[in-house]
Amino acid sequence: MTHITSIPFVALFGQMTARAWRVFNNRRHVTELKFWSDEQLKDIGLTRSDVRRALALPFYRDPTSLLGSTPDNSQPASWRAANTIQEKPTLVVVDGQGTKAGQIAA
Repeated sequence: MTHITSIPFVALFGQMTARAWRVFNNRRHVTELKFWSDEQLKDIGLTRSDVRRALALPFYRDPTSLLGSTPDNSQPASWRAANTIQEKPTLVVVDGQGTKAGQIAA
C-alpha cells in the first residue's frame, strides 16, 4: 500500500499549502507588532521601521525572514571566493619588562 504523499504532485501541493499557511500566520503576527509601543518593540530588538519594512514585502514572502536575520539588515553580506589571497597574521613579541606582577601579556 502506498502513501498518498509518495505521489510527487500531492507532496508538492502539500508543501506549498503548508508554506502558504505559515506565511499567512507569520504575516498576521507581524501585523500585530504595528500596534506595539516603541518601548515594547525595543525590548525585542526591533524598531517601527523594521516592522514597516517587513510588512512592505510582497504578500507571498515571509516577513519574519527579514526580522529574524542580522540586527542591521542594511549592511550587505561581504562574500569573497575561498581562494582569494588573505593577509597573513602578524605576531608581536611582547617583553615581560613592562607588565605588572600577575599580568599576562598576549
